[in-house]
Amino acid sequence: MKTKLEMLAIGDVVTDAFIKLLPAEAEIEHDAKRHPLLCMTYGSKIPYDEEIEIPGVGNAANAAVAASKLGMQTAFLSDVGSDEVGEKIIHSLHAHKVSTEFVRVHMGLHSNYHYVLWYGADRTILIKHEDYPYKWPEIRSYQKPEWIYLSSIAENGEAIHRGLIQYLKENPTTQFAFQPGTFQIREGHIKLASLYKQCSIFAANKEEFQQILGSNSQNEKELIAKMHKLGPKIVLLTDGPKGAFASNGKRIVFMAPYPDPKPPVDRTGAGDAYATTFTVAIAKGRSLEEALAWAGINSMGVVQEVGAQAGLLSIAELKHYLTNAPKKYTAKVL
Repeated sequence: MKTKLEMLAIGDVVTDAFIKLLPAEAEIEHDAKRHPLLCMTYGSKIPYDEEIEIPGVGNAANAAVAASKLGMQTAFLSDVGSDEVGEKIIHSLHAHKVSTEFVRVHMGLHSNYHYVLWYGADRTILIKHEDYPYKWPEIRSYQKPEWIYLSSIAENGEAIHRGLIQYLKENPTTQFAFQPGTFQIREGHIKLASLYKQCSIFAANKEEFQQILGSNSQNEKELIAKMHKLGPKIVLLTDGPKGAFASNGKRIVFMAPYPDPKPPVDRTGAGDAYATTFTVAIAKGRSLEEALAWAGINSMGVVQEVGAQAGLLSIAELKHYLTNAPKKYTAKVL
């Protein structure tokens, strides 16, 4: 990529195989703590509706595609195996105009492949991360990104974290956005303290905030204040259908979700779309209020389609929704 690189997204990439379950063949029950459980008859053959394979997804890959569709020159740093799954992943990224110059292909290894049990508008994902020999790449001066967006990476991804921390220290003009994945959340904030300290934007949902901070607080303002103390300059806390909160350390802004034009089809990737679109808007100089408005619209688009990327909007489509947004779709300063 010889043109100016605006965003480098970093994280694992996968292929999702959606298996749509028939309503009559599964049901949702709850355990003693009211956690929802997907239940099917054990030890039997269970018919399903359809299977849809979607290559080139995952938190960071979704971020790369979303940023590209919103007009940013985007590259992706990740690892794949030397198999047909990996070839399809790279082809999919190219189709979305995402540069794969930082994607490493590992001979003899498999690419990540996940199974998504799709029931109603939600999903349960069976995941398996391949054990890649992660390595921080050489980033030449002409490849220097304006923003780096880090998200989900496997448990052994410490080499990427170390390399990123050093790169940010050596390139202070590069802004850093962090949307942690499962293993990064489990590690908490102490082990990854250097990442939090160098973070321009931090994005996660409310439950993830609580887990990272080791807090049972239900107060969004309190959780946001604690996150700011770790270093992030701008903090985004999402709370599903309840809305989202954004803070720059001086004020907190709340935005309700953008109204769905029809019932959601699949919620996969809605959080990725929200966090990435918010980051892109901030990168383009938008206010907290505008960034939240952009994010809610793109997240709404995603849940109207199957998978994390099919419903992502272009900048023109997003602005069309903004222009025609209902009057109640307005951010409120708390």
